[in-house]
Amino acid sequence: MRWIVKDSERKPDPAPINGTVRIAIVIGMIGFALALVVSVVFYDQITSPNKVWYPYTCVVGLVLGVLAWFKVGNR
Repeated sequence: MRWIVKDSERKPDPAPINGTVRIAIVIGMIGFALALVVSVVFYDQITSPNKVWYPYTCVVGLVLGVLAWFKVGNR
């Protein structure tokens, strides 16, 4: 395997995906929302002294999803 390839030997870039980025953001936010509900409902069963960060991870994922929603605009 070579790390450096001449421009004449490069393969063309793949075509962009047909679809909207917002669909991916919404699917991710739904996943994080479901994980948040599960982690709050079953908080005592899934957390141990080392793993109390599960619900916080879901909240951060939702916040990043909201920021991504506004960042991508109408692409």
